[in-house]
Amino acid sequence: MIKFRKPLVTMLIVVIVALSGCGFVEDNSNIIQSPQSENEAHEQLKEVLNTLLSSDIEYVTPKNTQQKQSIYIDDIDQDSKKEAFVFYKEKEENRQVRLLVLQNDGQEWNKLSDEPTGYNTLEYFEVVDLDENGIKEVIVGVGFGQWDSNKQLYIYEWDNNDLSKTVDRNYRGIDIADYTEDNKVDIILLESNEIKTAQLLNYEKGELVSMSTVELESSILHENIVSGSLLDGKRALFIDSGLGAHSMLTEIVAYNNGELIKFGDMNDRFLLKAYPAYSKDINNDGVVEAVGLYIPKGWEEASFSEIPFIRVYASYSIDGKRQTVEERYVNGRKNFYITIPPTLYGSVTVEMIDDGVRLLSDTDKEVLFEVKWTDKESFDNSKIKLEETKDTIFYTDLKGNRNIHHGNFHLFEDDF
Repeated sequence: MIKFRKPLVTMLIVVIVALSGCGFVEDNSNIIQSPQSENEAHEQLKEVLNTLLSSDIEYVTPKNTQQKQSIYIDDIDQDSKKEAFVFYKEKEENRQVRLLVLQNDGQEWNKLSDEPTGYNTLEYFEVVDLDENGIKEVIVGVGFGQWDSNKQLYIYEWDNNDLSKTVDRNYRGIDIADYTEDNKVDIILLESNEIKTAQLLNYEKGELVSMSTVELESSILHENIVSGSLLDGKRALFIDSGLGAHSMLTEIVAYNNGELIKFGDMNDRFLLKAYPAYSKDINNDGVVEAVGLYIPKGWEEASFSEIPFIRVYASYSIDGKRQTVEERYVNGRKNFYITIPPTLYGSVTVEMIDDGVRLLSDTDKEVLFEVKWTDKESFDNSKIKLEETKDTIFYTDLKGNRNIHHGNFHLFEDDF
């Protein structure tokens, strides 16, 4: 059984995903290195799981963690015995997430515990040595669903082949990284008590110790939280939150000169936008871009639902300066986007045509790009095909010698 230093029978830990059929997804992160000699242990564990668990179960993956794998194996206390942590749901009853913990004694895998968590979603998972004592802590976040604002954070210590819970507190979002640049991991915790805050914490002697706090906007709902780097390499947390019927505010939390700071408030004309647009690292360079929107020329009087907003992806530096990385026209209904060359930033407008879209110069209305779509059966092979999906072909009548080339057209599948 799992022990608790504080009462409450809500357990948790680890990682799992898509254990589809008989395949495991390997951990490609730098948290745990799985040498070739580990393959046998993986195969043994798979056989044990097939024996312990019925076929009527569903493996669970943490929603807000980079590691996406079906099983997590690590030597928590560096005693040469591997521990395995698995989360799964039984498809019947209340679909509660359960935690299965096993240990390998060098010969075989033995079950240590298999307990219900009390929750039906696994929000977060991480195994890391928070206090640098040579024994890793297990950090887990759980909740009751996508819009559950009262998630629970648990931190466990490994104690004599068992888990002991040291931290049990409410949270809204979390990031674990070296924010203070002292080669030690810190915890950023988003909380909502009387006011919404982002708090920088250290883990010491089984407790979270506050180092700095910054206030967040109170009247918004956090929808998307992304951690990454600013343009100058500083660590930051990007918080995209819904506001009212359809607006969104992005708040960027970072650490500078001994305290947490924040970019983005209700007066920020870039980070406060009229339509949801999530922050992301669009070019996979480790630097996260926030998104702003602008209304193309000629659409100022259109109804909100008709405006073809242009998206501006921008990176920030710790001094708050913003640098545009890319502009895109995005068509969510047909699932494509068109990247705009830097020479045309801020000077493109949009024209809707039958079964198609044109990008125009907002000064002389020159056609810069055109895309049309049709079903495959109706496609004219004399046209220039741009892309195709299962049912639709995207094409153009325009030749490629224009300011926006054919290669600037992308389906969403290319991006994700």
